[in-house]
Amino acid sequence: MLASLLYSLLPYQIFKSVSFRGGMTFLTAYLIITWLMPMTIQLFRRHGITSDFTAASRQTGPYTGATPIMGGGVLIVGILISSLLWTTLNQYIIALLLIMLSFGLIGALDDLAKVFHKRRIERGEEARKSYSDKADGISGKGRLAAEFAVALLVVLGLYLYVDIDGHLVVPFVPIDEWYPYLPKYLFIPFMLLVIVGGANAVNLTDGMDTLATVPLMTCTLFVGAVAYIGGDLDFATKLKIPHLSHDIKELAVLAAAIISAGFAFLKYNAPPAQIYMGDLGALALGSVVSAMFIFVKAELFLPIVGGLFVFSALSTIIQRGFFRAMLRLRGRDFAETYRFFLKSPYHHHLQQLWTYHPEAPKVKSVWLMMLEKLGVRSVPEDNKLLTPQEVNSRVVWHFHLRSIWLFVITLILYFKVR
Repeated sequence: MLASLLYSLLPYQIFKSVSFRGGMTFLTAYLIITWLMPMTIQLFRRHGITSDFTAASRQTGPYTGATPIMGGGVLIVGILISSLLWTTLNQYIIALLLIMLSFGLIGALDDLAKVFHKRRIERGEEARKSYSDKADGISGKGRLAAEFAVALLVVLGLYLYVDIDGHLVVPFVPIDEWYPYLPKYLFIPFMLLVIVGGANAVNLTDGMDTLATVPLMTCTLFVGAVAYIGGDLDFATKLKIPHLSHDIKELAVLAAAIISAGFAFLKYNAPPAQIYMGDLGALALGSVVSAMFIFVKAELFLPIVGGLFVFSALSTIIQRGFFRAMLRLRGRDFAETYRFFLKSPYHHHLQQLWTYHPEAPKVKSVWLMMLEKLGVRSVPEDNKLLTPQEVNSRVVWHFHLRSIWLFVITLILYFKVR
């Protein structure tokens, strides 16, 4: 809106430039988030907006209580305001903002359920589970049902009112040789799977400080580049990628807002985190970025550039499936001793793997046994670490570096390998 107003007052082409508006979106989102976040952190600390059971110290000095959740709400506000100011509100931007807000609402309800559950336990109205250090939110089945219901409404709206079709760009295959088309009865379930699966994969990965933020930024940077280049006929023809609608270039401006939100969040989420994005932020950002891949016809590249999210989700599914199978076939003692991973999602497996244990751990990993048979050795004892802070730093950087590698590999695959 602001860009249109400026152009009406001063008809300079710069106010229509995607690059200029993307830069202004980045700065606007960053300034809004860094202005609101400190106040939000203080407010949430005072009111106990957290799912952890750690009690806050009432003495003056450094804060020692539980880290607040729901910081993703500030990110959504920054993205929404900056997008309304600097993007052209075409069908794609409106649809993506609606997706972000709808999934953010589901995440907010889940986070609030955790906060209220924690308070009931503290008042003695419910018993705390011995193995849990966090309060529970909405049941997993209930949340998934809500996500699929909302996503179905959104996807049907997309099919009716947004200019998208079922063509898919297949990795390694030139589009002039094979550019498959999914009919409506296949493409609608496929879109549901991409949006809901992407949102939950980000949510599962968001288990450590900054862990999900950097991979989310690399995914957004990739899809923003595809939108900008694919929306230009000359660039698209030269690189032999699908030529998208010129309006799709606005996704590059929205991508700038999301990347800016990631940078701003790192300021407050870097270890030790002052606030977590919570399900509110993870589901909202995961869903909107996944939907962007659908709009630019790069859905099949999402599992590559977002490989860390996919592996986190798969590790959880494999861990639970393996445990249930062993429980049925070999009994509880065997199932609790032999797990596929030491823990799941995979970043918790790495935490256990890189932590020094004076005694041999009781839990044995089938995954590590398989790797050893293939000649891949576990972490040597002299490379393991003593403190949780050191271990977490190692795990986080392990993930961040791989997310950058996956980003570069996906750029090469999409733009050059045809």
